Amino acid sequence: MIVESHCHIISPDQQKYPRNLGPNPGAWVRDLSAEEFITLNDAASVARAILVQAFGAYRYDNSYVADAAARYPDRFVAVCIVDALRPDAPQTLQYWVKERDIKGLRVVTWTEPELMLDDPGLDPLWHRAGELRIPVCVLTNFHQVPRLKRVLEKFPEISLALDHLGLPRLDDAPHFPNEQIILDLARFPNFYGKFSSWTLTAVARNGEQARRDFLRRLIDAFGGERLMWGTNFPASNDRSYQGFVEYAEEQLAFLSTEERRSILGETALSLWPMLR
Repeated sequence: MIVESHCHIISPDQQKYPRNLGPNPGAWVRDLSAEEFITLNDAASVARAILVQAFGAYRYDNSYVADAAARYPDRFVAVCIVDALRPDAPQTLQYWVKERDIKGLRVVTWTEPELMLDDPGLDPLWHRAGELRIPVCVLTNFHQVPRLKRVLEKFPEISLALDHLGLPRLDDAPHFPNEQIILDLARFPNFYGKFSSWTLTAVARNGEQARRDFLRRLIDAFGGERLMWGTNFPASNDRSYQGFVEYAEEQLAFLSTEERRSILGETALSLWPMLR
């Protein structure tokens, strides 16, 4: 079963789901309804998907992903974003999980001021996520990845997935700058690496051997059971959706059957078992 672990949907109905593009509107923001996405999934043989709240389109209003997951519970679960800088962030997360059936939290550091992942002021939010027993995805720039160590140590009950592997530099093979920072997180059993079409495209620019070697180093560190793939569609949009899925299958074809099975589906299902 192929499971899409990282995608975004954006409603064409801007009256019901008004957009909040923030101070720096993302050029990628485009309509992609849940129904259109199901059609794309079916054509690409993708059985399930995790709908990650699109910060660039809606910021902290998770209404559309929540409604879509409720409408199609056999296909989707939703991951929400809350304003982690607000003192009521834990209560807001509780609402989305308990009242709207959200199944995960996304912590985004792209705020003003920049959210620091190891800020003790975030502890109540991390703690509430642990109490709610939901996975947490983190979207940050690479300079903050080392700050995750404090979170992973202090909150071992949280399964934490790093979106896009933290957006590392992937342009200087054979060993990429700072990749050891990611590999060092393998000692935390609650850490998961989530790589996307962006990651695969960036590493492939270095040639086939460099791509294979990088992915092999990731798998040797984490095992396939703590790595997962997602398209990042439609934020990544230089291919069709089916093209992204086929590209991932091609790029991972050198791995064992079990490794591919984990990365393309089973790892995500271990975090969101309600999708089985």
